Amino acid sequence: MNLGLSLLDKLPVRELGLKVQSLLPSGKHNEILEEVDTSLVLYDNTLVNTANGKIEEIAATEEEHFFDAMARAGRRLYSGTDVGHVLLLLPTADFVATSFNMNLGSEKLVRSALELQSHSLIPAYDENLLLAVNATSQEGVALWFNESDTNRLFRAFEKEGLFLSAIMPRSFSLIESDNDEDKTLLINDEEGQTVSFIQIKGASLLRLLTVNRTDLEQEVFAKQWDIETSQLKGESVKNMTSLEDWQNLRMVVDAVPDYCFFPAGAIAEEKRLSFAKQTKVAIGVAACLVLLLFAPFVSNWLTLRELQNEFEISQEQTREPRSLQASIFDMEEEWGALAEYPDQNIGEVLISLSDVIQRSLSSFSINKGVIDITGSTDDPAYLVELLAEKEDFFNVGQSTNTRGGGSQFGIRLNLSSVDFEAYEEKFPITAQGR
Repeated sequence: MNLGLSLLDKLPVRELGLKVQSLLPSGKHNEILEEVDTSLVLYDNTLVNTANGKIEEIAATEEEHFFDAMARAGRRLYSGTDVGHVLLLLPTADFVATSFNMNLGSEKLVRSALELQSHSLIPAYDENLLLAVNATSQEGVALWFNESDTNRLFRAFEKEGLFLSAIMPRSFSLIESDNDEDKTLLINDEEGQTVSFIQIKGASLLRLLTVNRTDLEQEVFAKQWDIETSQLKGESVKNMTSLEDWQNLRMVVDAVPDYCFFPAGAIAEEKRLSFAKQTKVAIGVAACLVLLLFAPFVSNWLTLRELQNEFEISQEQTREPRSLQASIFDMEEEWGALAEYPDQNIGEVLISLSDVIQRSLSSFSINKGVIDITGSTDDPAYLVELLAEKEDFFNVGQSTNTRGGGSQFGIRLNLSSVDFEAYEEKFPITAQGR
């Protein structure tokens, strides 16, 4: 035990704490995003599987909600057999964007301040909204999405056997995984009558401009749009103006956690995964401490493991003989009652009786080693005495009173060569099938 304490004193406790903290969930739902195996892009009532470019048109019936038809199309695009974990990429124009500039010291404070101002920032919305923002930046653009729509989409996909892990603006699918934090990307996202222009620096949304094409037909609006978009600078520009552009992604999109919207069902699953991960980490730390505290016993444990391995090898080598032995035991159990039934050797018994009784036997019966005989003799008592002297019999006695002047007799005796009591103890009546 002293060895364990000395090792514990040398432990870098602070470093161990930091290591454990790095293994715990970060609070950005990374656990649920790691499960994503399919990403689907919505473009002009068409759903695209970004991994292979396959498409399915979303055709909703009059009685059906658009989300249900979308989930059904997603089911047709999913190539796996198990429950798929889906990242749904919706048009950028489907999200509400608000600019912010806050001189706050932490991510939590930025998020809290934005959530508190949600009703004043977006007064036209009466329903609850979900927030997505890179709160490490003190200025930029926050995105909002209807909470009830998020959960309704989750339920629609769930009915089709798909797990909707998160919802994200499709423009963020164009961010490269190794993108430099100082690199600025401009994205021109067009669909139908809507045009969106996005400026992203690293993984942070700086500007998002959306306009309807009919508004651009007016000269005033068109000039204002040109001025606004010309002010946005970036090292690279990506134009996504057609369905084919999205089909050409040919990859499962990596989610950007800060700009993902998570359904309640996905968050519940993420909590379950987080709890499981925390439990594993706690067990691992506890196991390390136990090993350090009980280091003197580790050698014994290793020896025990080695012996166990040798035992398993021996078990494998004797597997066939043990199987044959088990078959023999089964056969003995099934046929033992018949095979070990005591042999009463009736022929030898009759010969033994014939040596004593000369042509005076009128009946003979034997049952479980008990013999009953009747006949006639001048002296039945003497006959009993003669039978008792033979080693083949014991417990000899008259079973009925003599009649006819003592000439008629009935004698009961037991065979010495059988033991039915021991047989019935070994093979009860139920085991004998009677």
